[in-house]
Amino acid sequence: MPKGQRRRARRGNKVTPRRRPLRFPIDPEFVARAVDEGVLMARTALTMAAMNHIVVGALGSGREYEPGEVAGFVEGELRALTLEQTAMAAHMRRLMVEFPPSFRKSTTISDHHLLVQRRVIYSALASELERLRADPAFVDAAVEASRRWAWSELGRAIEARLDGALVAASGARSDPEYEANRESRMRTLVEVDLAGLAARTGEPEPRVKGLPTERDPAQA
Repeated sequence: MPKGQRRRARRGNKVTPRRRPLRFPIDPEFVARAVDEGVLMARTALTMAAMNHIVVGALGSGREYEPGEVAGFVEGELRALTLEQTAMAAHMRRLMVEFPPSFRKSTTISDHHLLVQRRVIYSALASELERLRADPAFVDAAVEASRRWAWSELGRAIEARLDGALVAASGARSDPEYEANRESRMRTLVEVDLAGLAARTGEPEPRVKGLPTERDPAQA
């Protein structure tokens, strides 16, 4: 082909500009804050779940408090939370494939960026929860917090149950002898029932409203 024809042929060919691949930068500080918040929520959920586990066991089946058993429960809950976050990360990954970004629509690019960000956060949170599950200090702290809350709830539940039972047994709260004799009846409860519960858990006796918890001769 003559030189002039080659030049015209080159001018006639359309050259498609090469597009740079899309990049979706993730702010590591933003991810770290999101993970910290997720761990805080997980810690609260763990405490409440373990507290209910202790209370239901004590009131429902008379199960004695065992720190090792509660620690196993906490670890199981952490494992469930980890799997939940892992599943969410996998779901975000599937959505990224299903809805790829398009150069023609800026909205699809921003939506894809959001999916990437969420996938990273869910994955990071799952990794952190899995690490905490193997951290004895974290598990022990969760067990201790749930124990304190459970003991407080047990004290209130037992007081409410027995107060109601005493009302029913006396016929009515308006009975003039009810209020006069309530202190002696509740003191017997503290010395017998709650003292036995405290001995099993190693806790001080829970305070019953209106009564001292220790049998101090000066307060008797």
